[in-house]
Amino acid sequence: MKKALLPLLALASVVSPAQAADWFKNSDTLTQVHKHLLDNDLSQMFDSLVEVWQINSSQVREDHLNELFDQALNKDCGKTLTKKTLPEWINSLVVKRHTIQSPGRDTFRVVIEVESEESIQDITFEKWVDKVVSSDSELTKDKEVVNNASVILYKQRYNLPSQLDSGLYRLNVKTEGGVAWSTWIILGEITMRQQVRWASKDTWRIDKKELLNPYCPLPKLDVGLYDYIDEHYEQVWGKSYESDYPISLSAEEVPNDRYVLAVSMIHSRWQGDIAIEQAQTISKTYDISSEEELK
Repeated sequence: MKKALLPLLALASVVSPAQAADWFKNSDTLTQVHKHLLDNDLSQMFDSLVEVWQINSSQVREDHLNELFDQALNKDCGKTLTKKTLPEWINSLVVKRHTIQSPGRDTFRVVIEVESEESIQDITFEKWVDKVVSSDSELTKDKEVVNNASVILYKQRYNLPSQLDSGLYRLNVKTEGGVAWSTWIILGEITMRQQVRWASKDTWRIDKKELLNPYCPLPKLDVGLYDYIDEHYEQVWGKSYESDYPISLSAEEVPNDRYVLAVSMIHSRWQGDIAIEQAQTISKTYDISSEEELK
């Protein structure tokens, strides 16, 4: 237990007396977070971490919680963070934080993707306490066939004024039949261990910022061409890479035209059986006028 208390004592020495009093007043649950982490009991640590996030906290404490959360992810990329499983009517669930970098403008989104055979009426994503992340949102659905079964992929997209903060969130899903399900989601600080940027007019470069977590999936590179059709952009070509990333476009049989070229680097981790993704996209207009431009 002494090892678990050391970070608490060190932190108390750099905060004001009022902050220190508040810190130790609520230190019991935080001590449990340390203990469960040392014991590699990540699901119990997650439950204790949810409790600590629910306490009004200072920026110093939030930074400390993010550090503890990062340590937990280094164990197994979040696969055992929670023992709770998705309900039978949800096949898969993805929470994606997305930054899109266009010339002269950055945009931010969070997208909740729910694959289900049931009809979904509503998906909400709220930051503790009961604060919807954005009023600018849209729910869409697309039919897919998975293992010879018809399923629908629902996407709840929130457009944000800035990057989504770390912290505690509540995800709620409700079917048209009135069945509801919800769960806690903890988001850590945004860390892109590999980033993509433009190297020239027609090529891009991948910068390796940090060592990858060996327990997480390899970052995925998505390359896509988009055309403006019926007053919105539609993808006309795309390809994903999990290794041997290209640095230029290799599309074939794409008609000569002006498109939007989007290159995305996607990092993934887990929260139990929920996928948590962080995506960075760079985009620009791209003219295809001859075969020489396709490399």
